[in-house]
Amino acid sequence: MRPADFDAFSTAARVLSSAPLAAAFAAIAVATAFGEHLITSLIGVPGFSAMLVGLATIGTGILLARLPIIEWRGLLPISVLLFLAWSAVSVVWSATPLATVPAVGGQLAWAFIAIVIALTRDTIQIVRATGSAFRALLGTSLALEVLSGVLIDTPLPFLGISGNLAFGGPLEGVFGTRSALGIAALLGLVTFVVEWRTRSVRHGVTIGSIALAAGLILGTRSPSIALLAAALGIATAVLYVFRQLRPEPRRTWQFVLLAVLALVGLIGYLFRSEVFRALGLGLEIEQRYALWQETLRRLAPSELNGWGWTGGWVSDAVPYRFIDASLGRTNDSALNAYLDVYLQLGLIGLALFLLLAGLALVRTWLIATNRRSVVHVWAALIVVTLLASGAAESSLLLSGGWLLLVVCAVIGAGGLSWRRKLPER
Repeated sequence: MRPADFDAFSTAARVLSSAPLAAAFAAIAVATAFGEHLITSLIGVPGFSAMLVGLATIGTGILLARLPIIEWRGLLPISVLLFLAWSAVSVVWSATPLATVPAVGGQLAWAFIAIVIALTRDTIQIVRATGSAFRALLGTSLALEVLSGVLIDTPLPFLGISGNLAFGGPLEGVFGTRSALGIAALLGLVTFVVEWRTRSVRHGVTIGSIALAAGLILGTRSPSIALLAAALGIATAVLYVFRQLRPEPRRTWQFVLLAVLALVGLIGYLFRSEVFRALGLGLEIEQRYALWQETLRRLAPSELNGWGWTGGWVSDAVPYRFIDASLGRTNDSALNAYLDVYLQLGLIGLALFLLLAGLALVRTWLIATNRRSVVHVWAALIVVTLLASGAAESSLLLSGGWLLLVVCAVIGAGGLSWRRKLPER
């Protein structure tokens, strides 16, 4: 190797291993993942795919440059790897292999990017990067809503903005639907509050960010988002109480909490119609329920395997075209992440996904309750929000939702993996 080549290589390695690049990479990755609707509306799916490839390439460089200093032991959750493997193998029996291959590629790419972020940034740095991304996306959403609903008083259909700001909503922002905006705003709200409590961002910025997220949540005027916000509020209150308890009683109350959640879930399921009516979810839940019922009718002949992974629905492929024809409308998903996994990856895929989600939740929750720093609360509440949103949306499985779930799973594994207790060789 010539001296000039060696100098260039050293410079590239120094840049790729630098903290500013890692910080920028994390923020841009989160913004790109959650800004998928905006990006594809402006430059199309090929443009978004090119950005994803670019991020994965840069992530590879960052990982290689930092390889000697990364502690791998116990950090990569086996549950994530198993779910990804099953998803990738589904191309063998997929009813739509031409859709499964790019879908699996995107899923693997976002998981890899998430792992790079989790391995190269600590939790407070991830919180700040996520906060920067959500500030940009939510701020842009508000600006476009003002432009569409007040200044020009015209919808922006290519962005999915109906221009209802002057009427108090519903708002969609740059996310395409009010539900997607609501979920992003809730995730942003959690992040902004943690930034505020840890004083990692200027006080005025965090207060403005919290007000922005809260205002957009109200602007969605979505009953399902209101229910999700209530669930997040309850989880936050319970987590606060648990953090105040001493270790001995805390362990007992953890099991009590599990029993209460199981009981509430059972009662809610048995009396779901009454609950939906009481919460004003009548029309919205009727449409979702019809979609869920039709989805269950179209399960693959082999319920163990499913139809093959596609992520979002492919309208002209089996079984999605039959579901759409039966309901008389085009659907992008089953509006339920767990049902979508069941449909596409079968019972085995659903079991692996529940294992992934359950371990991420339990690990991040235990870390949040056992460690004093407020920053550890972030991963637990993000996982709670994502998993709860999965009952009414499938965004948990795609781009931004999937990215944050894997990030939090790696954070949880890094703190509580059983492999860390194994003797070193």
